[in-house]
Amino acid sequence: MENNNKTNFIVVAGIIILVVFGVVVGVNLLPNYESNSYYVKVEDEMSAKIDSLNIENHKLIITTSGDTEFYCVKSTRSTPDSNNICWKRIDNNKATISIYKYKKYYIWIKDSNGNISIPMSINTNNAN
Repeated sequence: MENNNKTNFIVVAGIIILVVFGVVVGVNLLPNYESNSYYVKVEDEMSAKIDSLNIENHKLIITTSGDTEFYCVKSTRSTPDSNNICWKRIDNNKATISIYKYKKYYIWIKDSNGNISIPMSINTNNAN
Protein backbone atom coordinates (compact mmCIF):
# COMPACT_ATOMS: atom_id res chain seq x y z
CA MET A 1 0.00 0.00 0.00
CA GLU A 2 2.73 2.46 0.98
CA ASN A 3 4.63 1.66 -2.24
CA ASN A 4 1.56 2.60 -4.32
CA ASN A 5 1.32 5.97 -2.51
CA LYS A 6 4.96 6.74 -3.34
CA THR A 7 4.46 5.77 -6.97
CA ASN A 8 1.30 7.88 -7.20
CA PHE A 9 3.09 10.85 -5.65
CA ILE A 10 5.99 10.57 -8.09
CA VAL A 11 3.64 10.33 -11.09
CA VAL A 12 1.50 13.30 -9.97
CA ALA A 13 4.58 15.41 -9.16
CA GLY A 14 6.06 14.56 -12.56
CA ILE A 15 2.86 15.59 -14.34
CA ILE A 16 2.73 18.87 -12.40
CA ILE A 17 6.36 19.61 -13.31
CA LEU A 18 5.67 18.89 -16.99
CA VAL A 19 2.60 21.15 -16.99
CA VAL A 20 4.51 24.01 -15.34
CA PHE A 21 7.40 23.55 -17.77
CA GLY A 22 4.97 23.54 -20.72
CA VAL A 23 3.32 26.77 -19.53
CA VAL A 24 6.69 28.50 -19.06
CA VAL A 25 7.86 27.44 -22.53
CA GLY A 26 4.55 28.44 -24.10
CA VAL A 27 4.55 31.88 -22.50
CA ASN A 28 8.11 32.56 -23.63
CA LEU A 29 7.56 31.37 -27.20
CA LEU A 30 4.30 33.17 -27.90
CA PRO A 31 4.52 36.80 -29.02
CA ASN A 32 3.77 39.47 -26.48
CA TYR A 33 0.80 41.41 -27.85
CA GLU A 34 0.13 43.47 -24.74
CA SER A 35 3.24 45.63 -24.82
CA ASN A 36 6.06 46.15 -27.25
CA SER A 37 7.85 48.77 -25.21
CA TYR A 38 10.71 46.44 -24.28
CA TYR A 39 11.09 44.63 -27.57
CA VAL A 40 12.13 46.36 -30.76
CA LYS A 41 10.32 45.76 -34.00
CA VAL A 42 12.93 45.34 -36.68
CA GLU A 43 11.88 47.55 -39.57
CA ASP A 44 12.10 46.61 -43.23
CA GLU A 45 11.68 50.14 -44.55
CA MET A 46 14.59 52.21 -43.39
CA SER A 47 16.13 55.36 -44.72
CA ALA A 48 19.60 54.03 -43.83
CA LYS A 49 21.57 50.92 -44.76
CA ILE A 50 24.91 49.22 -44.25
CA ASP A 51 26.91 49.53 -47.47
CA SER A 52 30.01 47.56 -46.48
CA LEU A 53 31.83 45.78 -43.67
CA ASN A 54 35.62 45.54 -43.98
CA ILE A 55 38.38 44.33 -41.70
CA GLU A 56 41.74 46.08 -41.70
CA ASN A 57 44.46 45.83 -39.02
CA HIS A 58 42.16 44.15 -36.45
CA LYS A 59 39.52 46.84 -36.91
CA LEU A 60 36.02 46.54 -38.29
CA ILE A 61 35.12 49.38 -40.65
CA ILE A 62 31.39 49.94 -41.07
CA THR A 63 30.27 52.10 -43.99
CA THR A 64 26.62 53.16 -44.19
CA SER A 65 24.42 55.39 -46.31
CA GLY A 66 21.26 57.37 -45.69
CA ASP A 67 20.44 58.93 -42.33
CA THR A 68 22.23 56.43 -40.09
CA GLU A 69 22.62 57.83 -36.59
CA PHE A 70 23.82 54.86 -34.51
CA TYR A 71 25.39 51.44 -34.91
CA CYS A 72 25.58 48.43 -32.60
CA VAL A 73 28.08 45.58 -32.79
CA LYS A 74 27.56 42.42 -30.71
CA SER A 75 28.75 38.84 -30.73
CA THR A 76 25.19 37.54 -30.23
CA ARG A 77 22.36 37.66 -32.76
CA SER A 78 19.65 38.98 -30.45
CA THR A 79 18.39 42.34 -31.70
CA PRO A 80 19.24 45.10 -29.21
CA ASP A 81 16.41 47.25 -27.92
CA SER A 82 16.53 50.94 -28.73
CA ASN A 83 17.98 51.84 -25.30
CA ASN A 84 20.75 49.22 -25.24
CA ILE A 85 24.22 50.43 -24.22
CA CYS A 86 25.74 48.95 -27.40
CA TRP A 87 24.45 51.86 -29.55
CA LYS A 88 27.25 54.21 -30.56
CA ARG A 89 26.91 57.36 -32.65
CA ILE A 90 28.15 57.08 -36.23
CA ASP A 91 29.80 60.10 -37.85
CA ASN A 92 29.80 60.76 -41.59
CA ASN A 93 28.33 57.29 -42.26
CA LYS A 94 31.54 55.55 -41.13
CA ALA A 95 32.59 53.82 -37.92
CA THR A 96 35.72 51.90 -36.91
CA ILE A 97 35.94 49.56 -33.92
CA SER A 98 38.55 47.12 -32.62
CA ILE A 99 37.66 43.45 -32.98
CA TYR A 100 39.00 40.05 -32.00
CA LYS A 101 40.13 37.39 -34.44
CA TYR A 102 38.13 34.14 -34.75
CA LYS A 103 34.78 35.67 -33.73
CA LYS A 104 31.52 36.34 -35.47
CA TYR A 105 30.03 39.80 -35.07
CA TYR A 106 26.51 41.06 -35.76
CA ILE A 107 25.99 44.68 -36.76
CA TRP A 108 22.80 46.78 -36.63
CA ILE A 109 22.19 50.40 -37.52
CA LYS A 110 19.49 52.76 -36.31
CA ASP A 111 18.14 55.62 -38.43
CA SER A 112 16.90 59.05 -37.35
CA ASN A 113 13.35 57.67 -36.90
CA GLY A 114 14.60 55.03 -34.45
CA ASN A 115 14.15 52.13 -36.90
CA ILE A 116 16.59 49.28 -36.37
CA SER A 117 17.97 47.32 -39.33
CA ILE A 118 18.11 43.59 -39.69
CA PRO A 119 21.57 42.38 -38.61
CA MET A 120 24.50 41.88 -40.92
CA SER A 121 27.26 39.56 -39.80
CA ILE A 122 30.96 39.22 -40.37
CA ASN A 123 33.27 36.38 -39.39
CA THR A 124 36.80 37.39 -38.40
CA ASN A 125 38.45 33.99 -38.93
CA ASN A 126 40.61 35.36 -41.74
CA ALA A 127 41.10 38.85 -40.29
CA ASN A 128 44.56 40.34 -40.56
